Amino acid sequence: MKRLLILTVCMTAAVSAHAAQARSLTDTLLDGKVSETFLDNHDMAFQMRGSLRTDIPQGGEPSAHFRMDNFRWNIEGRIGKNREIYYHFRQSFNANFRSNTFDNLLESIDYAYMAWTPVRKFTLTFGKQVMALGGQEAWAAPVYVIQYSDFGGSFPCYQLGLMGTWHITPTQDLAVQVSNLRGVSDGEYFHGGLPEGIESSKAPFLYTLNWNGNFLNDALEFRWSASYGSQAAGKDLWIVELGQSYRSTWWGVYLDLIYSRQDLDANGILSRASIFSDGLDHTLENVEYFSAIGYLHLFFSPSFSAFLKGSIEHGSLYRPYGEIPAGLCRSSWNAQACLEYMPTKSRDFRFFLHYNYYSSSPTGYGTALGITPTQEHRITLGLIYIMNIF
Repeated sequence: MKRLLILTVCMTAAVSAHAAQARSLTDTLLDGKVSETFLDNHDMAFQMRGSLRTDIPQGGEPSAHFRMDNFRWNIEGRIGKNREIYYHFRQSFNANFRSNTFDNLLESIDYAYMAWTPVRKFTLTFGKQVMALGGQEAWAAPVYVIQYSDFGGSFPCYQLGLMGTWHITPTQDLAVQVSNLRGVSDGEYFHGGLPEGIESSKAPFLYTLNWNGNFLNDALEFRWSASYGSQAAGKDLWIVELGQSYRSTWWGVYLDLIYSRQDLDANGILSRASIFSDGLDHTLENVEYFSAIGYLHLFFSPSFSAFLKGSIEHGSLYRPYGEIPAGLCRSSWNAQACLEYMPTKSRDFRFFLHYNYYSSSPTGYGTALGITPTQEHRITLGLIYIMNIF
């Protein structure tokens, strides 16, 4: 009986101590001491762009419909004693939720990586990340990019990989990245699959050297890169991207220049545009692409802004394809104009009216590939909303 009484007293004391500790933690949370520290270093938001879209194709009837153009959730923050570890996760609800056959991640995941900065001059990043390509278009948040260029919209730039970044100065970085060239099988990656007689690559990696430099108090930025990748056995890919931008209080501008030489058509722009005599899809070989993308953004007031965007792009064969000689095959032009209204100071909520013109046509030997001209107009009325959870 005495032992039971002692055990009961001990248990009562332990429960009381635990309850007091719980109350203390609850009081701290209510006071904001823990939550403020957490919220200072972690962010979560939903990124949404929805619109009423009207398409006016050449020679066709106009059509209109509502659509959710972009819907993503984004989580990022810093952990560690000195906040030396940065993590970033972003997933799209517009993309396919199937698991990629190559990297074993959902196709809808853009970011799933951690970046560790053990010393001030160096950062190591591992996980699914954006390829360290140059230019400005690929680095912009997709929720703000209403229409991509042909090259930017057809190259899968989010891949699993490893990157080391040397912070040369406070305003300049030099990065070396090794990433998967693709997250899916050859048959899924290439428009017409691997051409007959070509074996799959044993190590389909993309190797990228990237330099970023900011000057004039960060108003002038350069983002340059050179990349080499193994597409298949004896088949390679090269990409050079030069991006430069200038930003001031009331306006900003950028110019991206892209050149890519591909033994196999990775972007698939020419392969998709071609019509072959057997009626089947084929992956063209020995293609090259050139793109020039210009962008001008004007801020008339804290609430109103407008931007103009345009691109000129060419697709060519740098070696004969069967009986088709080397040369220019396809050209495309894109012009955009957009007016934005932002009723809040944070600019996380905005309405926009966007006009898009797109035209492509066969040039040179393009008609021999069955490429036909296309032309379309699009008018989009929509809104962009960044819902910050914490």
